[in-house]
Amino acid sequence: MFITRMKTMSELRPRGRPLGWTGSEYRTAKACVTFPLASAGGRDRTRGFTLLEVLVAVTILAAITGITLMAFQVVSTAWRKGMMLSDSLHHGDFVMDQLVLGLRSAYMPDSAVGQEKYGFSIEDNGESPSSSDMVTWVKLGAALVGRDSRDLENPEAPHRVEFFVGEDEEGEAAAAIRAWSLLGQPEDFDPEDIEPRFIARRIVGFNCRMQDPEADMEEKIEWIDEWEDTNRLPYSVEVTLWMNPIDEDEDPIELKRVVQVPLAPLSWGRSTSAQPSKSDKDSSRERKLKSNPGSGSSSGGNAAPPAVDKAK
Repeated sequence: MFITRMKTMSELRPRGRPLGWTGSEYRTAKACVTFPLASAGGRDRTRGFTLLEVLVAVTILAAITGITLMAFQVVSTAWRKGMMLSDSLHHGDFVMDQLVLGLRSAYMPDSAVGQEKYGFSIEDNGESPSSSDMVTWVKLGAALVGRDSRDLENPEAPHRVEFFVGEDEEGEAAAAIRAWSLLGQPEDFDPEDIEPRFIARRIVGFNCRMQDPEADMEEKIEWIDEWEDTNRLPYSVEVTLWMNPIDEDEDPIELKRVVQVPLAPLSWGRSTSAQPSKSDKDSSRERKLKSNPGSGSSSGGNAAPPAVDKAK
C-alpha cells in the first residue's frame, strides 16, 4: 500500500491512532518505522569496535608481519650464502683441478730413474687450516703454469713447479706457484729468486700427504707427512685445500682429493701399473737409515737421500 500522507514520529503516540488517520494508514506507517536491530548476542549492530578488539587485531597483524619478514630474511640469507659458497667453490675447484692435473702430469724419464733432479719433495708446515705445505715436482704440460707462462718458454718441455699458499701483493692469502725450466739455468740459479705467481685468492691453507711406500697396501692406504725419497715419486698423493669461510665464526671450507701419480712406479724401477712392493719398502727404509742414522725421518722432509738407487 502506498503512503500518501507523511506524519512525524511525534504523531505516532503509543496511546492510539492519531486523529484524522484511518486504520490502514496507521498500521502502514507504523510498519515502516525502522527501529535498531539487535544482533544474535543481543548487541546493537550499529556499534563500532571496542578498544580491546582493535588492540587484538593490531597485535595479530604485527605478529603476521613479523613472521613474514623473518621468513624473508632467512630466505635472503640462505640465498646470499649459497651464492657466496658457489663462488668460493668455483675458485677452489679451479685450483684443485689444476693441482690434480699437475700431479698426474708428473714427469720421470726412463734414463733419470733414481735421480733427485726429477723427484718429488715437500716442506711440511703442519696440518691446520691456516698452515701451508710447499711441494715441488717435475711435470709436463700447461697445468698450473698456463700456455703463456712468463717463466717458461715452452710449458710442454719438462719443468719443475712449486705449489704453496702465500700472501699476495695486497696481503691476502692466495694459492701461488713458481715454475722454472730444468735446462739452461745458470750455475748460481736459485728458485727463491723467482717471483711467485698467484693463481687464485680465497685459498688460506694447503696440506699434502703421500702414500707410505713401506705400508701394507692390502688393508688400506697409510699416509705420511714427510717424504724422504726425494729421488722418486709417490704412488698416491692426498691434497687438501682450505678456503675462507662464508661467515667469520664458521670453519674454513675444506676440499680434499686423492691423486694417483701414473709415472710413480717408473721412478721405483717398476711398470707403470705396479703398486709398492716389498723391495720398494726395503729400499725406502734403507735410504732413511743411511740419511739419518738412529731415526726414521728427517726434519722438513727435504733432506736428499743418496742418489744411488739400489732398487732396479
